[in-house]
Amino acid sequence: MNAAARAIHQSNLFSGRLLEMRLSKELSCVLVLLLALLISSLAVIYVTNEHRLSYSQLQQLKSQERQLQLERGRLLLEQASLARPARVEQLAIDKLRMKLPADKGTFILRTK
Repeated sequence: MNAAARAIHQSNLFSGRLLEMRLSKELSCVLVLLLALLISSLAVIYVTNEHRLSYSQLQQLKSQERQLQLERGRLLLEQASLARPARVEQLAIDKLRMKLPADKGTFILRTK
């Protein structure tokens, strides 16, 4: 076995004495800061992804809103054209066989 392999084999990591090792305050601080850095970087990635998804959904909803506004405008125009008094009168005459009453058939009621 060469010297490097012997040194690795005899080190604390491989001899089961890892828990017996004491960490200095500086090393502990560095490890805590590295862990905090890792957590904050993952949080930034997560929030950025959520923002992208929300923005994409917002754009889809705005597009759907524009389509619905256009459809509403078309329906309002159609409603206005179907409810014209002349059209209603013509439908009443043609389909329901209604007619305007003659002067003899109208009565005026007066109250005292």
